Amino acid sequence: MTEKEVYSFYQEFVKPIYSEIEARWNDIPVELLFESYAALDHLKRFHLNEGSEAESCTKALSHLKRGVLDAFKLKLKYFNIDVEHFLKSSVDFQLIDNGRFISSFYRDRAEIIQVAKQARLTESQNGKELAFEGWFSVSQKIDEFEHQYFSKVYEVEWAKTKTIKLVNKDSLRGFLIGLASGILSSLLVAFVSS
Repeated sequence: MTEKEVYSFYQEFVKPIYSEIEARWNDIPVELLFESYAALDHLKRFHLNEGSEAESCTKALSHLKRGVLDAFKLKLKYFNIDVEHFLKSSVDFQLIDNGRFISSFYRDRAEIIQVAKQARLTESQNGKELAFEGWFSVSQKIDEFEHQYFSKVYEVEWAKTKTIKLVNKDSLRGFLIGLASGILSSLLVAFVSS
């Protein structure tokens, strides 16, 4: 293991996911920073304490991988929050693409959850090293999902407008039927009583 490999991992994995997490709240969780600091401390030992490059870099990479795994889990948490918020909106998603949109939405979300369960299971049984690929896959699937569904602003707004119109028409029909039933009942009671 070399220092260049550690920096390559940082460039390819750490920097993108940390930037993504930070961009969401304009903040980065301190736990992620601790892993970066620990990695830097191991690299420092190689340069200042004349430790072994391979050993220092292996330990540094281990800290960076733990930080990335934590970031992947935060991304999954934020994803689930976004999905719940999306589904709570007052939109009849069945209107979009004749119902295919929402059925695909649920199918693809279930797939992400399944891959995340498998990544967690792999992590608990085999350790963080072997779980990295599974968690990376979860992250990629979340990106694909968000592009596929959350970017459909026009379709969702259209369905929202249609939903409001349908709700208003149904409310008006319900009110008129209730009013007519009440008047008819009153007339019927008055007729029977006399």
